[in-house]
Amino acid sequence: MRELVSFEPENKVTFDRVGGVELGRIENIIGEDDKGNLTLTFAFGLTKQGIPEGTDAERAHFAPMEGAYLGAVAATLGAVRRTVIDQGRETLPPQNERDASGDTKWIYEFYRAADSLDMERFLALHTEDVRLTFANYPTTVGRDALRAGIGAIWSRIKAMSHSLSGAWSLHEGQIGIAEGSCMYTRLDDSLHMVRPCTVLRRRGDKIEELRIHVDATLL
Repeated sequence: MRELVSFEPENKVTFDRVGGVELGRIENIIGEDDKGNLTLTFAFGLTKQGIPEGTDAERAHFAPMEGAYLGAVAATLGAVRRTVIDQGRETLPPQNERDASGDTKWIYEFYRAADSLDMERFLALHTEDVRLTFANYPTTVGRDALRAGIGAIWSRIKAMSHSLSGAWSLHEGQIGIAEGSCMYTRLDDSLHMVRPCTVLRRRGDKIEELRIHVDATLL
């Protein structure tokens, strides 16, 4: 097999099969969804010499390869996230101007601290008697309980990354609501995405109550 690789910075990488019995194109495309969140799209279009296109024979030939391609996708995403971990999430600029200013800034700062997986930094955002309600688990009270509860989750992952689709700061910044998605990188480098909705209640500038509504059964 022979490929011509074309690199367009901050746009896409294209792999054109120019030699071999399986020809076609694979594209890795950087983009944004309708919420302004960063996306990475993988597009595959391959043919096999001697097999007519669009036939059952072609589908049968390429079906066993789907798992390998999905594995390559996961490996690529894992490599991107390992790079982020090595370089540090703090080197990443805010995705949107509203992340760094305005009345929702404290909500975005909460998630930047959480995604750093720095427990002491995370705990410092909360009051000593903070209440945590995570999924269907019983509510716990205190920083030690917060450390244990969140630490149990973090012990099963290498990294996590939140992408918010909405954030609201209410009652002069004493209540925050955020929704979006969170991508976990497990210890075996497999990926798992959940869509949490989080409610934050503050006392002064510290979070006194944290409610995370999410399906965590597969984590």
